[in-house]
Amino acid sequence: MKKIFVAYLLISICILNVYSQEKEFVLKGMIGGIQEETLFLYQETGENVILLDSVTTKNGEFQFSGKTDHAFVAQLGLSKNRRAKIFISPSSMNLLAHQDEFKHDFLIKKLTGSEAQNRYEDFQNKLQKNNQEKLKIANDLELPEVYSDSIKKKTFLAEYKRLNKFKKEYFHNYASSPVVSYLIFQEYFGAKCSLDDVKEYLKTLNMANPNGIYVKNLNLRVEMIEQIFIKQEFPALNSTTINEKAYHFEAQKNKYHLFYIWRAWTPDKNEIQYQALDTLQTICKENGIELVSIIRNSSYNLIPVVGTKDWKQWRPIADSSHQYTEIESIDNSVDLIKYLNRQFHAFLVNNKGQIIYHQDAFDTKLLVSELAKFVSMP
Repeated sequence: MKKIFVAYLLISICILNVYSQEKEFVLKGMIGGIQEETLFLYQETGENVILLDSVTTKNGEFQFSGKTDHAFVAQLGLSKNRRAKIFISPSSMNLLAHQDEFKHDFLIKKLTGSEAQNRYEDFQNKLQKNNQEKLKIANDLELPEVYSDSIKKKTFLAEYKRLNKFKKEYFHNYASSPVVSYLIFQEYFGAKCSLDDVKEYLKTLNMANPNGIYVKNLNLRVEMIEQIFIKQEFPALNSTTINEKAYHFEAQKNKYHLFYIWRAWTPDKNEIQYQALDTLQTICKENGIELVSIIRNSSYNLIPVVGTKDWKQWRPIADSSHQYTEIESIDNSVDLIKYLNRQFHAFLVNNKGQIIYHQDAFDTKLLVSELAKFVSMP
């Protein structure tokens, strides 16, 4: 009897595994304003954006299909850098939209059949109503008849306080939805909530949706940020330089390092960064500091090809005058870049891997003066 039960259990597990692996999505629809054009489907993982598939539309009509165990944020991309976002669920979905609505944001009331998209739109709708009510209360509180009446004022303030809890209550009530963990990620990324808020949310998220891709990303982000900004330890950095040489920070930890992290734009805008690096290169070389330039680049960072109507991706070029290490992170390919915000960052790290100075504003004069303080120390 026991053997029969075990066999039954194993069969059940296998069936469940097969079932979970067979979850798939079908996304079809039509995009107005186009005829035959290449349409790209990308997945946002929270760490980067992955190309899943591409199709050629016929009179604007298209269809994508694939396998997924969890709902995720997808980007639909057309030419000329036009993109739109939706939540794809493991279901059959239909999209009706116009190319003019591809403005790098979520399409609203254009997609049917996606439970996650419905949850996202529900949140946005309720958030808008909540904000309108808060605005009305804020305006009412300025009225003389309310401001001078302590009872009315107290009532209005209590209601405002209740409305102010909307996000936290919504995130708690729907913590099992991948939409919530994605929204929390966006809240933190947009500086609308603190690291402590994220840690508090994770207590619920880790129980409600432990395998969610955005939950995992939030956990990794918290660990990395705490390591850097609380423990003040510079993390492991394993990459390849633009000269195609392997770089391992651990192997060079016995030196002082200045990690200079900047975001690439067009060649003329990048020039100011290279000028700053030239200045820092001299100071670092004189004082035995290893200068490492880490370039945050994107596959969307396109520049025109001179004499044509074509565009190409901007890429850094190896230059013998650059006497420092150069690492390029394309679409967050370097782990460290995945978990830092897009601001400028400079980290001065001692020979024990401890961060002894951090600057998050691009100010070369300030950075030079701060470096002088450390190199002049006995």
